[in-house]
Amino acid sequence: MNRLIVLIATVAAANAFAPQPNVALQTRLMSEPEEDNRPLAEGFQERGVSVDQDGKSNVWAIEPKMEISTKSSEENMSSALIAGGGLAAFAVVAGIVLTNLPDPNQF
Repeated sequence: MNRLIVLIATVAAANAFAPQPNVALQTRLMSEPEEDNRPLAEGFQERGVSVDQDGKSNVWAIEPKMEISTKSSEENMSSALIAGGGLAAFAVVAGIVLTNLPDPNQF
């Protein structure tokens, strides 16, 4: 009886990794291409997309322009001090909470 169960489990496990047939595979390769007749905004230029000679579309990433920080060193220092103060306040609150937890062995 155990051998029969092991045999059925082995067959079921082996069938789980077998490729399934694609019965309802539908593609739009043979259909007419849809025309996009939406009006484009004035001055709009679509970048990062092209169509090759076979009619396949190619899409690529466009890197964003680099931004240069215009903050002065005083503004950067004040931001760093605010972040450091927030971190210190969080550490104090977390320390108070953790030191006042009840002892788990008293229950």
